Amino acid sequence: MLQSTEHGLIQDFYGQQRARRSQVPFMNHIHEGLAVMLHTQASPQAMRAFCLHPLVQGDQDLRDHYARVAQAMGSVSDGAFVLGLAMEYRSVANAYLSRCTLPPGGIRLSPLVEVNAMLVGDKVQNRKDFELHHEQTHPHRARLTEYFQLWCQALQVEHRYPRLKALLQGALHPSPT
Repeated sequence: MLQSTEHGLIQDFYGQQRARRSQVPFMNHIHEGLAVMLHTQASPQAMRAFCLHPLVQGDQDLRDHYARVAQAMGSVSDGAFVLGLAMEYRSVANAYLSRCTLPPGGIRLSPLVEVNAMLVGDKVQNRKDFELHHEQTHPHRARLTEYFQLWCQALQVEHRYPRLKALLQGALHPSPT
């Protein structure tokens, strides 16, 4: 996974950038999300698409990076499929963001198992970082706590979350092949 075109694209984009508040390298999100996905037996295509998701998630990101990502993915045998997963991830993840109210029908998951696996990696990793770095101090901590719980419930991993969090906090990091 670490030698994939997709990992190379996100590594080039993130470089040594760090989160403003926690100072955690942005690549940590990718690597820990991949560790969760590997542990939950996500497909290689889902893990590769997870590497791409920050490049296409926001509207400005999509505007800035889509052409370059699409061109790079054109040389990969299943590149269109992997890029399609990243685009579907964008659609589902952006439908319920932490600053939004819960949609009337609840959180909409994807009909694609690969995209839901990406969401598991993303939400578990983000929740772990929130609890580690911001849970006691963030001005919107109650809302964010609820937000992550709702996602984990919708993805049916709430009962597994403590173990997945421990996986990320311990020395058990599996290497994302």
